Amino acid sequence: IANSGDATEISCMNYILSHPLFKEEILQKGAYGEDYGGRGAAIASSIFAGMLIGGIVTGAYGDRLGRRPTLLAGLFLNATSGIAASMAPSAVAMCACRFFAGLGIGAVLSSLITLASELSPSKHRGWYITIVGGFWTLGSVFIALLAFILFGRNNYSWRIFVLIAASPTLLGGILVYAFVPESPRYLALHGRYQDAADVANHVAESFGYIGEKLSVGEIREHYCHLTEEKDYLLQKNDNAMKKIRDLYGKTLLYNVTLPLLYFALANIPGNALATVLVDRVGRKALLFGSMTSAALCLGLAAHGANDAEARQLQVILSSCAFHSFLVTGWCALSVMTSELFPTSIRGTGMGVCSGVGRIAGILVQYVNGAFIDQPLVLLLTAATCMMTGAFAPIICKLQDMTNKHLFEIPSMAMGVVEGDGQAVHKIV
Repeated sequence: IANSGDATEISCMNYILSHPLFKEEILQKGAYGEDYGGRGAAIASSIFAGMLIGGIVTGAYGDRLGRRPTLLAGLFLNATSGIAASMAPSAVAMCACRFFAGLGIGAVLSSLITLASELSPSKHRGWYITIVGGFWTLGSVFIALLAFILFGRNNYSWRIFVLIAASPTLLGGILVYAFVPESPRYLALHGRYQDAADVANHVAESFGYIGEKLSVGEIREHYCHLTEEKDYLLQKNDNAMKKIRDLYGKTLLYNVTLPLLYFALANIPGNALATVLVDRVGRKALLFGSMTSAALCLGLAAHGANDAEARQLQVILSSCAFHSFLVTGWCALSVMTSELFPTSIRGTGMGVCSGVGRIAGILVQYVNGAFIDQPLVLLLTAATCMMTGAFAPIICKLQDMTNKHLFEIPSMAMGVVEGDGQAVHKIV
């Protein structure tokens, strides 16, 4: 639910930028008409600016303060900002609300998948993380259906739309607060062995495990030297942590909202495909295949865009296939990214990756504003970038952690930790 809330908050701007009242109240720039290239681009990109800063900063704090507090703070900040955005009187106020929503989303992105990966058993970790990622599709479908009902079939205010869009995030925060525990790996790595044992045993029981419970002594035996090394590494990199903290169609009508609903629904088979294949074919193979297929589908959409009226079916079908393959790739990428970082810095790693990725999200809003009347150029550029990204895991020789245990500290990732690892086998 928390992940679906992020999707609704990010995607809602796709629908309200073209709303007549939004253009009149927020985008209107005197006698010059709607300012898409300036105000529109600034509003659309401000959430990505917040995600950039929020992901990097909160990821580092999440490794120190805990995944659960970081996730809760992000969810409630996002929900509060979404509610405030529904009452924004100007473009400046809207930018501010979207920026703070981005800060909250950055916190969620840095902690949500991290927490899910550390609470899941190694054998089925990809499946569980994909299920969590699949709720992004649920949020996309929800917001598309909401736009279709409020704007496509009726003529409700964009403020009501934005207010309802914040509800999944608020609900997710309440559910996380009530039911989701802290990561046992995080607790053990920070010397809270009793809490780690309690959470690990509770999670194991929820998965149907009926064997011998994990004892405090087993966790202490395995993690005591890791805790010491973790503290040394944190102290050694404290200055770097401080530096990181210091840095940082135009008309929304019935015939437009319906295809957008199709695109959102197309995410469902993509999630299903990722769920079935992520633990079978491996993360790297699934990422390469899905991103390559998405790029090819986008190329077909670009070909159809040359004569969109005559090739409308081609554009819609290829776009639906693109969304399906894209969400499959994102699921594989989320799993792979969370697994590559050791527990001691997983939150920071996820935060930096999700934050830096927002740079493109910011820049592309201005590119869209400049080339809004040249869709062919945009589609071909996006297809080329995606095809290039498909080869990144292969070129960079990233490790595939399919059905393997997670690392706890950086030295474990380099294969220098000694011991039989029996305790960690139980906890994972």
